[in-house]
Amino acid sequence: MTAKYVALLVIVLLFAIFIVQNAQVVEVRFLFWKAQASRSLVLLGTLLLGLVAGWVSRWAREKHSES
Repeated sequence: MTAKYVALLVIVLLFAIFIVQNAQVVEVRFLFWKAQASRSLVLLGTLLLGLVAGWVSRWAREKHSES
């Protein structure tokens, strides 16, 4: 096994532990919208939204600097 596969395995294992420990259902509110979801899914969704926002911000900055 290469170091890349070992690192990926460790990350997947840590993520699985995270999901098991944060499986409680929580209420999520945004403006007038209300829903219930697993805490781990809410945190994962927040992480993904942050990654997308960072990617879009970087892409826009690079696109603007090219002009």
